[in-house]
Amino acid sequence: MSDSDDNANNLPDGQIENGHVPADSRSDRARDRRSENGQECDQFDIDLPTSHRYLGKLDNVTGYAFYDDGEITTLAAIQTNTLVFPGFTLPLVLNNDLEINMLQRHTQKKNAFVLLTPNKNFKGIFPFGVIMEIFETHLRNDVLYLKARSRQRCRLIPGKEIKTLIGELYQVTVKVMLEPPITSPIYNTQLNSLKIHRMYKCTEYREFCKCRKYRQYHLSQYPLAGWVYDKHEMCFLLDQLIRGLSSYYLIEFVPDDPVQLSYWFVQNFQLRHEERLKIMVLGTAVERLRLELKYLNMKRLICCANCDAEIAQQNDVFPMSKDGVQSNYCNPGGYVYETVTVSEATNFNLVGPPSAQFSWFPGYSWTIMQCKMCSSHLGWKFSSVSLKPDSFYGLAKSGFDVKIVDEGSDNL
Repeated sequence: MSDSDDNANNLPDGQIENGHVPADSRSDRARDRRSENGQECDQFDIDLPTSHRYLGKLDNVTGYAFYDDGEITTLAAIQTNTLVFPGFTLPLVLNNDLEINMLQRHTQKKNAFVLLTPNKNFKGIFPFGVIMEIFETHLRNDVLYLKARSRQRCRLIPGKEIKTLIGELYQVTVKVMLEPPITSPIYNTQLNSLKIHRMYKCTEYREFCKCRKYRQYHLSQYPLAGWVYDKHEMCFLLDQLIRGLSSYYLIEFVPDDPVQLSYWFVQNFQLRHEERLKIMVLGTAVERLRLELKYLNMKRLICCANCDAEIAQQNDVFPMSKDGVQSNYCNPGGYVYETVTVSEATNFNLVGPPSAQFSWFPGYSWTIMQCKMCSSHLGWKFSSVSLKPDSFYGLAKSGFDVKIVDEGSDNL
């Protein structure tokens, strides 16, 4: 963030762009906490950060970008250091006239572009990316503000040139990747005599447990123990992952759809860059959930990327957005920060006075955080005198590393 014109702060009270009204004005959210000076405080509306109100009022873009499984298409591409999985939003601010004109020309017929990310060594482009659909945009004072939603994963076609258009703007040819249907790995091998009694196709773990007797009859034809096959069932993996995540997150924020959960995990659980890339290449939700269960069992610390000083623990993370604890935000200069919100932090110093300009969390002022040991930029402290929580920390993913202190047990 930096000081700039706060266009969004001029909006009428109780409104955000496109006429949406915050949930607090539509419901009776609890106002049962007071600040230290006795002033009544509202609970922060976690719908607001996902609206990216700080971008100001944007115009809706018509059309829908969706491609068939395996379809090959040529699109404009933008490279950032962040990852956005399907279902999540990316805000962008473009200040360069040439980049703006080039992007507008390439997205005039197809309101979509490819988001590229660096490889695990940050020395090249990773061959997998996501197709982003532009759904809101506005050109104001020679600056292009836009919001794009991740729709589909894709893969760069080997041998096809990655053409540089200007700066970090490219033209690429990609092959679209879609999710295959979710089925039991043993569903098509079920004995016909058993199908008469019960068709084995469970979507919930409770149903899975009820079918255990029939499942044992079915699995008796195979040489391995039944638990081996259980660990490849979607409902079993879903139940195990949600149980594990309940130690860190409120269950109400965790999706119960297996595909959505496999993407939500990457956006919210603190993973290393190479771990996130490994998940991105996996073609099915079963594969992703199995790997995510392995990562979930590892004890992690959030440390300074420059000197390894401990900044926060995994159980300090909490959601300040309906997307979860980790979201993408953009500063006036166009730099995208993948930001993790935590309730507690240590080993940092605050630099400069608080500022409310271009705040990603309406109602909060931000102050720059630097590492106490090496003065590297870590993120921002957000504070408010009228909202609860009255303070929290937004850690920039570019400023910290995830350190694994315990590998855990790999029972999958």
